Amino acid sequence: MESNNDKDLNSRVEEWIQHDPDSKTRTELAELLNTGDRKGLEDRFFQRLTFGTAGIRGAQGSGPNRINRLTVRRVAGGIAEYLKAGTTVIIGYDARKNSQTYAEDFATLFSHFGINSLIFAKVVPTPVVSFAVRKKSADLGIMVTASHNPATDNGCKVFLSDGAQLRSPVDEVIDAHIRNFKLPPRDIAKGKGGIEEIGDELWSEYCSAIANTVPKLTGSLTIAYTPLHGVSWATIERVFDLAGIGNLVAVPSQILPDPEFPTTPFPNPEEKGSLDQLFEVARNNNADLAIANDPDGDRLAVGVQTKSGEWRALSGDEIGALLCNRMLEVTTGQNRKVVSSVVSSSLVGKIAVEAAVEHAQTLTGFKWIIPEAYRDSTKNPIFSYEEALGYSVTDLVRDKDGISAALRFIEMAEDLKKRDLTVLDKINEIYLNHGLHVSRSEGIRIAHQVASHHVDLISELLNRKPPDDLGGLRTLEFVDYDTVAADAELELPPSNMICLMLEGDIRILIRPSGTEPVVKTYLERVVSVNDEGNLERERTWTQRAFDDVVDDLRVFLHLSLRE
Repeated sequence: MESNNDKDLNSRVEEWIQHDPDSKTRTELAELLNTGDRKGLEDRFFQRLTFGTAGIRGAQGSGPNRINRLTVRRVAGGIAEYLKAGTTVIIGYDARKNSQTYAEDFATLFSHFGINSLIFAKVVPTPVVSFAVRKKSADLGIMVTASHNPATDNGCKVFLSDGAQLRSPVDEVIDAHIRNFKLPPRDIAKGKGGIEEIGDELWSEYCSAIANTVPKLTGSLTIAYTPLHGVSWATIERVFDLAGIGNLVAVPSQILPDPEFPTTPFPNPEEKGSLDQLFEVARNNNADLAIANDPDGDRLAVGVQTKSGEWRALSGDEIGALLCNRMLEVTTGQNRKVVSSVVSSSLVGKIAVEAAVEHAQTLTGFKWIIPEAYRDSTKNPIFSYEEALGYSVTDLVRDKDGISAALRFIEMAEDLKKRDLTVLDKINEIYLNHGLHVSRSEGIRIAHQVASHHVDLISELLNRKPPDDLGGLRTLEFVDYDTVAADAELELPPSNMICLMLEGDIRILIRPSGTEPVVKTYLERVVSVNDEGNLERERTWTQRAFDDVVDDLRVFLHLSLRE
């Protein structure tokens, strides 16, 4: 006999099918319904996707717990309820499956509610949308993308009128509107809101503006580059050409957008192995630097050649330290400000203090970083970053921008080469001055259902017995990070993060990702050094210790968070 719960679920599924404009996802639900696959239906209907880090993203498929055309229309309807008629929205999209269709759905819904849309005619990187919002004095910006998520995913990032990411309390207000928005019909007519296509002019304006953020370069470096099957190649090529970078060699198999991401299952430059093809091209072309953007172009990864001839990726914190140091070298003024996230290395703060420049810390994410950077109008925010390869080096984009950051990094490397120095020489110089800072971030994937059911993963962990040791190093502290922040007099909102201290001066921060079923872990060890020989010995010991610690940490998290 069918229970009332079964009847309620079936009714919700049938209602969704009636409103879903996509025949593929309608068929998917109908098959699950006809075969009585309750587990499959519950997975798609036990909750709806909600706004996470500056927007919404998830696996594509049918139902409210997936990204699909009806989910996008509900999001668009909620945003429309917030914006009201007569306002203007910038819409961009990447090359993922259905991205252009979702962008057009946004525009149609907005038009229906009297909201004007300016939609790019072709794929663009995310920073271009942030730039465009302010250039066009738009009320909101939407970028259809799932950034560096797997190929199965999609979603959108939302920007407010200042070009910065969606943030509290607006995200809660919009989410409430989405929750209360009734499912729209399959056929939605355009309304009084206009839909205007944006040609190449605005993109070209972005390229020229970014190219002008550095002095004209000499083109003395050979740069290997990959957009990881994303949408940044045309923009990088144009910006670099305008800036004077002539020796640019792209990874042939990754240069054009490809929604399948065939050469990398996780198109995230932080993932192990994702830069292997880039390093091969760098070796074969005797490159000076290897540069990568993530698929939507807002992150920057850098690879360098070691003295042994091997290529390795710089950590996000190493890039952050180098860019921070460079921005302090090329700017002046007593009102300068540097901002970083609390999970990033403590090194940037020390660099800023030495330069007598204000340093502020925020929670993870540029939705926190940019508001802090521009909180005081008397301050000049010259650099902001988070260790996950996100950097802001110009006011032109009020978000992380992997393209302008790449240009500034190359400008720095070119200047170092003039002095017969390498990027590694420079980071070692910084370490000898401020201490060796070794950091690592690891994303530990957990079951999707676990991530969904355990909203407060950190509280879940704190209620369990902490590990006695990790990697053979004794646990000294296992506490809520809010306690640590209060002791350090950091005025931060609740963090949903754990701080774990091990012997050997190793600090670990643990938090749930806001965009994936992943627990993010951040390790750092700081040790004083007096010569380069000690640098290498301490770095080697630390990396080996991190390997063992992460292995044990992965076991601890999987055991603690299993269903």
